[in-house]
Amino acid sequence: MKRVVLVAMGWCCLPAAFAQEQPRADAGVMGLVLLYLALVAVGLMGLALSPAHTQSHIRALRERASQLFWQGLGITAVFLMAVLLAGALSESLKRAGDTQGAQLAGLFVLLFLIGYGILALLGLGSVAVVVGDRVAQLFGWRDLAAGWCIMLGIATMLLIVWIPVFGWALGIYWLALMVAGVVLRGRVETEVSE
Repeated sequence: MKRVVLVAMGWCCLPAAFAQEQPRADAGVMGLVLLYLALVAVGLMGLALSPAHTQSHIRALRERASQLFWQGLGITAVFLMAVLLAGALSESLKRAGDTQGAQLAGLFVLLFLIGYGILALLGLGSVAVVVGDRVAQLFGWRDLAAGWCIMLGIATMLLIVWIPVFGWALGIYWLALMVAGVVLRGRVETEVSE
């Protein structure tokens, strides 16, 4: 029943989005619902495709979240510096008249951003499970299945990051934890192979 309600909420907004009176407001709601559903699907796929890596990331998040935060923040800083340097190179090459070099540097900016986005999405399911499990425990729900934890965690994260300053800080914290999951991938693969 809960699944039907989630899908029905999104589909109820769709006909109104095409109405002549207020297409943008309803389309915005539909966009948020589709974003939520897409993030839930990515989180579930991450959990289904790499269960050993996801379980080790969840365990690490529960045991040493502060260390993972600093690792993720370091990875974020490296990506940010690479994007800024490639963007500055693109601008300076554009001013010098080398449009082909500027386009190549712009392509590197795009590749860095796509790579960072993929890293964040790989860790989304693990962070959503931890956040969803903690929220579920606040409501007295114990041992909730991982899929429900992902749905609850992503809903919580999407709602909180809209709060100015506090929500943004938590969003950066969660993003760093998501990206830090890539550090664990090499460790899990060597443990599994031994």
